[in-house]
Amino acid sequence: MASHTASRWTRRDLLELAGPGLLIFFPTDESVAAQEPSRLPARPGYPTDFNAYLKVGEDGRVTGFVGKVELGQGSMTALAQVLAEELEVSLDAVDMVMGDTEQCPWDMGTFGSLSIRQFAPVLRGAGAEAKAVLLQLASEQLQVPVDQLRISSGVITGAGSPGKRVSYAELVRGKRIERHLEKVPPKAVAAHFVVGTSPSRKDGLTKVTGKAVYAGDVRLPGMLHARILRPPAHDAVLKEADVAAAEKADGVRVVKDGDLIAVLHERRDIADEALSLIKAQFERAQTTADDRSIFEHLVRAAPPAQVLGESGNLADGERLAAGVVEETYLNSYVAHVPMETHSATAMVENGKATVWAGTQTPFPVKQQLSKALGLPPENVRVIAPL
Repeated sequence: MASHTASRWTRRDLLELAGPGLLIFFPTDESVAAQEPSRLPARPGYPTDFNAYLKVGEDGRVTGFVGKVELGQGSMTALAQVLAEELEVSLDAVDMVMGDTEQCPWDMGTFGSLSIRQFAPVLRGAGAEAKAVLLQLASEQLQVPVDQLRISSGVITGAGSPGKRVSYAELVRGKRIERHLEKVPPKAVAAHFVVGTSPSRKDGLTKVTGKAVYAGDVRLPGMLHARILRPPAHDAVLKEADVAAAEKADGVRVVKDGDLIAVLHERRDIADEALSLIKAQFERAQTTADDRSIFEHLVRAAPPAQVLGESGNLADGERLAAGVVEETYLNSYVAHVPMETHSATAMVENGKATVWAGTQTPFPVKQQLSKALGLPPENVRVIAPL
């Protein structure tokens, strides 16, 4: 790690990006290849080029590119349905790449139930335009008017002329589609045959069989597991730490940066053992918050309210109402906790960084990494696995 530490960033910057676990490695991985950079916008915002959202492969399979991520809510399947619907292909022929900042169009993040409400219309429009262009290309090649062409599972045929046929794969040959059309309407809802059905989830089989790959499952040669010393409670302050025993453990590296202490080893279990050897003393912050006073504490500590919009008159509304109900509702204090072991895997080499992270916001994380590592944004790639 020392050979990769520059004056513009520290080990602490990188380690603080992780949750309870962080995996670090520095070899190259030539299999990590980007798609055409020209498909993506130069600045944040949804691009207008439909190539940013889909690609037809030489084998006829369609790949969808979405900046949203699959968090278990089923968006991987639902968005694939949208694409299959508009392109008139089988759902089984659609693959999804989600949350990869180098392949997918920019997106603010996955939250607020926006994956379908916000992004599905964009994907529908891209699929509709791509299909219309493919029909034009087929019409020119088959010498059949567009209104006499039919599509079935990605194969275009002439109505009444089954001998005249061409597939999406034959039209595109794995290349970017350069032709574009304006204001192509999406398919009418009444004509849907994929959207509105309940297929098996695309991520279901890999998850229930244990084959699903999460950020903490990435394994590459030379990788180190980092275990971070965590305080026992919020606002606890590290007073002293004896790391001598951990430093003597075979093959263990100890990283100290202010109050950040981490132990690294090629094996996770040995890193865990080394972490347990650290003798640390923390000063706990004084607090009166408990399960009975937590609501009063949260209200008292909440930031000031911000008025985002204002209209009408509350007094007039109360006067006109048939009745007024006032009540305070309290719900249990809960945590946003994924089943996944929250972790990140980072590869930094030759001035470029690739980070696999369990995150809902891969593009904002990319900006944070760029700042922490002192690298230009174009040299940072974030991949959000399941």
